[in-house]
Amino acid sequence: MSKTYIDKETGWIIYEMPKPCDAKYLIVAAEGGKIVEINYFGSFKDAKQVFDEIANDHGCEPETVNKSGYYDVSIWRWTENRYEKIYYYE
Repeated sequence: MSKTYIDKETGWIIYEMPKPCDAKYLIVAAEGGKIVEINYFGSFKDAKQVFDEIANDHGCEPETVNKSGYYDVSIWRWTENRYEKIYYYE
């Protein structure tokens, strides 16, 4: 079961995944500065495939989806103790 916290300054609800559910890769999609979608995957190949699908849904090529200034789609990889943003062509 995940833990839920409420940030006192912003009022945002924050979920903490239990340790066994930590995903190797996350895709975070934001529209207009607001996170609208978070997907988690066990392999980079699966994460790249969904990244492509999200870009196509917005009518963009994967290389240009973040250049619009409105959409931000990023891939994050779990390291020893945190997620680090990685780039599509790594």
